[in-house]
Amino acid sequence: MASAIERLPSLKYVKFGTSDMMVSEVCGGTMMWGSLNKEEKMAHDQLDALVRLGVNFLDSAELYPVPHAGGKVTEEWMGNWLEKAIADGKVKRDKLYIASKANPSNLGAPDIAGRTKPYGFDAESLMASCKASIARMKCQYIDLYYLHWPTRDTPIFGCASFYAEGKERPMPHFDKGTVADFEAQVLAIKTLLDAGLIKYWALSNENNYGVAMFCMICDKLGVARPVCVQNDYSLANRTFESDGYESCHRFGIVSCHYGALAGGVLTGKYLRDSPYAKKDPGRSLADCRHKAKPGFQPRYGFKTTMQASERYQQIAERIGLTPTELALAWAKQRPFVGSVIIGTTTVRQVEECVGAFLIKELPAEVMKEIDEIHEERPNPSMHYTCKDILEEAKWLGPGAVKACDA
Repeated sequence: MASAIERLPSLKYVKFGTSDMMVSEVCGGTMMWGSLNKEEKMAHDQLDALVRLGVNFLDSAELYPVPHAGGKVTEEWMGNWLEKAIADGKVKRDKLYIASKANPSNLGAPDIAGRTKPYGFDAESLMASCKASIARMKCQYIDLYYLHWPTRDTPIFGCASFYAEGKERPMPHFDKGTVADFEAQVLAIKTLLDAGLIKYWALSNENNYGVAMFCMICDKLGVARPVCVQNDYSLANRTFESDGYESCHRFGIVSCHYGALAGGVLTGKYLRDSPYAKKDPGRSLADCRHKAKPGFQPRYGFKTTMQASERYQQIAERIGLTPTELALAWAKQRPFVGSVIIGTTTVRQVEECVGAFLIKELPAEVMKEIDEIHEERPNPSMHYTCKDILEEAKWLGPGAVKACDA
């Protein structure tokens, strides 16, 4: 089977949805630069590697880094790199697509004097956040600007079921998703587009309802629709397919999903006696996310996700791939994908992750086998009724472990 895996000589670039951006199929994520990467040089080295390998699409947020460290730092590090890279002739600004995000919790966002209402996606908040991000990244404008997560009482970050009044909602919320709420946010985005601060805009952690409402309100008000959705999506969480994909398909929106490696669990490195735990000599397993910060996004390291990861590792090795390559090649191959975000903390990780996008196509029988595992154990990192029940996963018996215990 290994001989059936064909590799491309270089990265492929695709038209990103309805935009005029021609982006690499892999997008460089920056989320941990400033937290799990504590030195700015580590971020710069990864940015250099991304550009050297052909990546022309970068993703950040005013919130970053996480685990939360006050925000702003990641964008500042990117700005320092970008300024020098342009001066040295390594990159041209108009050939590099930069995405960032505003969030509705004022995390990493500017303080607005005298403000009493929640910091959300109103015109004043977005203008302040957008200008601050541009200043930090020294990028003149933002190519793709996301609303990081909804302000309404809808579930996000690990819960797959809707509960009225915000049950299972880990982040603050302050609206009910009315037409007026959506209209105000669309008009706030329009101010950024009209000012030339952003080229395109997008949604993140959204569902079918939110996508449909935003698009219909945009059409009503004569504002450009969002061009993509960035949701959590991987072999361990395919809920986008049942709550998000249809609206995106109907309205012509592509995805640029995060979490394709389930916080590193789908690399196989957290499995017991794993050979992948020692592949990066510059980074021990103890320094990796689920060991160093076990309370951060624990859903990726649930016992159920670990067992699924083991099954996918078996498929990968049988066809001559690493688990990382399998997970990323599968994500790239989904029909709604515009680009896939990777998250790295070392240059070696950059090289392996970008290399996965040189895999032309996974064989049909492999895609079917992946679907069979999904039918047997759908969405193992997502809970439907109670997070504690899934985290304990008593039905798996005493031998099952979480990533932080491996």
